[in-house]
Amino acid sequence: MRTLPPLGSELVKEIDLAWEQPQADWARKRLLVVRLIARHELNADQIAEVAGVSRPSVFNYRDKVVREGVTGLLTRKWAGARKPLVSGALAEELAEKLDAGKIRRVKDAQAWLEKRARRTLTITGMRDTLKRLKGRLKVPRKSHAKKDEAKAKAFKCG
Repeated sequence: MRTLPPLGSELVKEIDLAWEQPQADWARKRLLVVRLIARHELNADQIAEVAGVSRPSVFNYRDKVVREGVTGLLTRKWAGARKPLVSGALAEELAEKLDAGKIRRVKDAQAWLEKRARRTLTITGMRDTLKRLKGRLKVPRKSHAKKDEAKAKAFKCG
């Protein structure tokens, strides 16, 4: 079992100073882990349980703070999620077309997007986009129409 060696008095002072500053939730969790390591009251399993992280994360945070200091511990290299292909004014325009009933099928939405913005989305991607925009299609999917033609006709008329 891997033990947790001391961090050093200078590093502990830096950790305490950073703890007193306002931090994001993820940063506060990392600081909590290294503060608990510095106190030497709990083992790695107990620290993981108290902080709500995995056991390997305890060692990762400890190694990172020793290597890069508190500033290294409090930086993430996450660039964020991908930007949606349909957003802003383009999304508003698509939502208006959906509300007006000018776009009745997913394929119509795909064609409109190709013509309007020269962008292509798969049928699944376009369906997800329409769902995100809270758009309702006016024509049921082919598979639904095959199952019950009476309900499909009622859907078209309603």
